[in-house]
Amino acid sequence: MLKSIFYYLRLSSVLIFIILISLLLDVIFSSYVVGISFLIMSILFIMINIFTILSRKKIYKELISYNLISIALTIYLALITFRYYNEYQPSNPFLELNYDYFQTNFIIISLVILGIILNTIFIYFLDSKEKSQ
Repeated sequence: MLKSIFYYLRLSSVLIFIILISLLLDVIFSSYVVGISFLIMSILFIMINIFTILSRKKIYKELISYNLISIALTIYLALITFRYYNEYQPSNPFLELNYDYFQTNFIIISLVILGIILNTIFIYFLDSKEKSQ
């Protein structure tokens, strides 16, 4: 029961992740190379989640830690988005947006996404190898 709850929370967090990415598009494109590479990694993250759904392997539903990482990633991006919309006031000309903060966080999230992608591929092949034996 708990495993399926975390699985469906992960699926819903991916939808929230897509919304958060769309809210941050102006910052992402203003971050140039780091932002574009973050956007590419985010698209790969969405594609790998679609792959886990289409593969219909039970291992992705059963691993609570795997699902928690994706949920935590979405919460982390939500905090960044909240800070952007909370602290950045376009009506205040004296407030400059700190792109270094966003670029650093985009790099961190990209590395976590890379880890999730590699972990997903590893789990897929490990589960396929166990079923063939």
